[in-house]
Amino acid sequence: MIRVKPWGYIEESFVARIKAIVEEFQARIGWEPILLEVNVHPTSERMMTRIAREAEELGVAVLGSFPVMHEAWRGWPRIHVSYEECAKLDEKVFKALLVHELAHSKLHGSPYYYVVSVDADLLEDYGREALVVAYMASTAVKDFEVFELLREIGYNDEIASYAAYVKPQLESVKCNDLIGVLELAKLITPHVVMGLEVGNLDVSCSSIVGEVVNALKLLPGIEDFDEKVKFLINMLRAIGENRKDL
Repeated sequence: MIRVKPWGYIEESFVARIKAIVEEFQARIGWEPILLEVNVHPTSERMMTRIAREAEELGVAVLGSFPVMHEAWRGWPRIHVSYEECAKLDEKVFKALLVHELAHSKLHGSPYYYVVSVDADLLEDYGREALVVAYMASTAVKDFEVFELLREIGYNDEIASYAAYVKPQLESVKCNDLIGVLELAKLITPHVVMGLEVGNLDVSCSSIVGEVVNALKLLPGIEDFDEKVKFLINMLRAIGENRKDL
């Protein structure tokens, strides 16, 4: 069952757009979840206030902020949409963001994928930032899996639209520490899966992007999700050790 729920006034045409995209995704993948919630919030502020309150209640340590978000903290997949932000987006971009989160719901719709495991050596080396490192690595792995699925079911144009959408963010990333390199890895996942040109990068990233791409390309050979996350962290730390500055 998929339930699209407006939290306040949302134009009916916008809700209809969401339902149409959801139905198309279901048809392509042949998927009928036990429960998937799509919560549509009038503004980003109201959306993040609600999500942050729930995150604190459930002990979620690291929280992202995006126009369309996915989580499964309660035991089932939930997508959150900011009407304020998404109504401004080009239709192709909005569809790209929504199918991205629908794929997360299909692949990562249980709390298992939102429990961050932190190794002792990572804690020793990075202290409190170790949680952020593990969170960033897990999001990069999940995004890579999402774009693989979207490619398999024919959403190539949407992957390209997503890559174009994150281009300004990608060009502003600085790879001066491990978190920056993980951000680079996360943002180039659509490019790696589809073989797209990464484009202009900060010099701190352009010098290592080839190694990051190679690390991402090895992920499909690892079955266990936790092992994928640990592998990516270790590979990107090794890149930093070779540079002696991360």
